[in-house]
Amino acid sequence: MIRIISKIMINASVKKVWSVISAIERDPYFWKGMVRVRNTSRNGNVFTREITLNTSDKCYQKVVLFPMEGIHIKWTRGVLSGIKDILITSIGNQTLLEVEMNYALKGIAQFRSRHISEELRNESELALQLIKEEIEKIQPFQIQNRKLWADMIP
Repeated sequence: MIRIISKIMINASVKKVWSVISAIERDPYFWKGMVRVRNTSRNGNVFTREITLNTSDKCYQKVVLFPMEGIHIKWTRGVLSGIKDILITSIGNQTLLEVEMNYALKGIAQFRSRHISEELRNESELALQLIKEEIEKIQPFQIQNRKLWADMIP
């Protein structure tokens, strides 16, 4: 069994964090172990999807969105089985983003569990950092037309 917990503080509201993490079709951008995501069904806030990993393995997930609270992901078939929870908590004007993964490996992957555990930890920390950067990126300020210097003197 592999258990990984990663956390990061983000200088943004829960609403802003939720708008980024709830766009689950963008998961391969943040989670580098994924190459492709294909939603196969949706029933309200519950999605079933097929994941292609960077090892070309296909896995299946059931994803439940809990608006403004988090995401519950259950790996149902493939080399990974288990649960990944993504939780958001408001702390003042910041948001704590947490990822908790509890996985069991199947097949040949069991023999590389220590290496895979380290890869998953690195992937989780990178994903949190990429999400933070996406949310906190500096918005360009609007440039206003200036008057001539002579016009600015009272």
